[in-house]
Amino acid sequence: MRFPLSSRIPIALVVPAALAVACGGGEQDEAEADAAPEMAAEPSAAVTIVQPEEGATVGPDVQVVLETEGIEIVSITPPVVGTGHHHLYVDVDLTPLSEMIPQNDPQIIHKGDGSTEIMLEGLEPGEHRIIAVVANPAHIPIDPPMVDTLHFTVANQP
Repeated sequence: MRFPLSSRIPIALVVPAALAVACGGGEQDEAEADAAPEMAAEPSAAVTIVQPEEGATVGPDVQVVLETEGIEIVSITPPVVGTGHHHLYVDVDLTPLSEMIPQNDPQIIHKGDGSTEIMLEGLEPGEHRIIAVVANPAHIPIDPPMVDTLHFTVANQP
């Protein structure tokens, strides 16, 4: 699935629409989050950003590929105990790992469809950071936390 982050279309308009599709639409309030079954990963569970490589120079498009160990990545609909889905924080800091991941921040991409890849398009040239977080269907990070961070550079366009 491709999520354009183009300068021609404001990111504030593109990503919220993509979030609604990727997460099954609709916003979830804290009462729903509290009602979700507790989901924990195996103690050795991990998420890794395998593409691009740490420190790579890429662009203008950036293919991000995620892998996990110790947990199954699935769509959030229907919720399945013991599974998770990906979130990507693009150039923003992590929110508290004990709280629901914000749904209205255009720089936090929710992958509630169970996919493990995304194409980021139109990132500005320069240094960037992606933080991957695996969360349960209620968008609360898995405990123990499954987090990986990657730094890369988008090359200047010719």
